[in-house]
Amino acid sequence: MPVNVQRHGDVVEVTLDWPEVRNALGPAEGRALRLALEACNVDDSVAAVVLTANGKAFCAGGNLPEIVRLAQEGADTVKTAIYGEFQGVFRAIGECPVPFITAVNGAAVGFGCDLALAGNATFIGSHGWLAQGWIKAGLIPATGGTQYVVRRGGQQALWRLLQADKVDGPTAEQWGLAIACEDARKAALEMATKYASYARPALRALTHLAKIPDTQQHLATALDYQVGLLTHPHFAEQAQKLLNH
Repeated sequence: MPVNVQRHGDVVEVTLDWPEVRNALGPAEGRALRLALEACNVDDSVAAVVLTANGKAFCAGGNLPEIVRLAQEGADTVKTAIYGEFQGVFRAIGECPVPFITAVNGAAVGFGCDLALAGNATFIGSHGWLAQGWIKAGLIPATGGTQYVVRRGGQQALWRLLQADKVDGPTAEQWGLAIACEDARKAALEMATKYASYARPALRALTHLAKIPDTQQHLATALDYQVGLLTHPHFAEQAQKLLNH
């Protein structure tokens, strides 16, 4: 089955739907997910994207039989698949112009752990957990997982995650990686729905600014955004409403 895409007003829910393989991804599944995310990125009506999964697992990682087959075909095939389909998913997440929220209600291992942490916010439900996974197969997170962990929790979180067999929601929250909750899908959709009520230009600007780590570049970009927002007629209308409130 392809990736399922459902609209909730201006919120798009993208659902991994390969429960028979615990949502493990091979090149074909990676391509389907990448295309779904790229479609969200070019739709100006979208206010937020929520990534969920059907079945007991969020994503059990890469589909090992498919990965073994790729490896047997040689380095060029492996490189093409990793860059085009697997890393392509994460480029699409990185290019998302609105908040990208993941909802982990089951296992998120290896590729799935990277997927869970790649966006702007991660909710982990009572049955959800993270595991680095790659190192047990003698591999590394080629889809950016190391960067995602360090960006949120710092070096200590990276090496704690590498040591742990499972990281549940409360632990992930303590490490700064995620938000613990009872039902991750419900919590993620509630957050996304709230965001959809905000002014779209400001929401998109904040999403962009959150991706700029360099202070000088961040301030320069923020200045450009703020000048445009302040001089737009909509600001005067909103300011008057706040004054009259």
